[in-house]
Amino acid sequence: MPPSSPVAGSREQRRARIEKTALELFRTRGFDNVTVEDVCAEAGVAPATFYRHFGTKEEVVFAYREDFAAALGRALDAAAHVPDAERLPVVLGEFAAFLESQQDLLALRDQIVLGHPRLMQRTLTVQRDIEGALAVGLARLRGSSTPDPAALLEAGAGLLVLRVALRSWRTQGGGSLLTATQQTLVRLREVVAGLVLGGD
Repeated sequence: MPPSSPVAGSREQRRARIEKTALELFRTRGFDNVTVEDVCAEAGVAPATFYRHFGTKEEVVFAYREDFAAALGRALDAAAHVPDAERLPVVLGEFAAFLESQQDLLALRDQIVLGHPRLMQRTLTVQRDIEGALAVGLARLRGSSTPDPAALLEAGAGLLVLRVALRSWRTQGGGSLLTATQQTLVRLREVVAGLVLGGD
């Protein structure tokens, strides 16, 4: 792959600077109290530049979606050559490692989103999109073009495991998110085993 041109590099750097500036302003002043003009003044860019990169203030908050989708794709690729029963743990482990690498930005975005109904609703939509992409990816690994009930259930359980693991990891204030994810998977298996035994 050829190296990025100086122009491309500066464009990416400018986008990153706008994003970082906007998120910090949203965190300190509150999302609704910050205008695009405020962000542009702080970042040293023209409003046209902001709109070229993001379009709206909300798009800055959710600019992580592409990186998350790419990371999920890599996690699914990593699970392509393992037995079917081991795929979900591999995918979750790979994705958990990515999330851990993003912990500072995730914490910053959480501070912005929590308590803001519209942003919370958008967050739930993004989570549903990730769950849907996981279901499609798991079905594809089994040779199906559309998710079957098993893939849908696995994807739903997978997102639940990640949410619980993230909560536990943050509460503990340290350690590894991968370890927290593995521990949560064990607990899920215990719960499911209890349900099965209870049904007998």
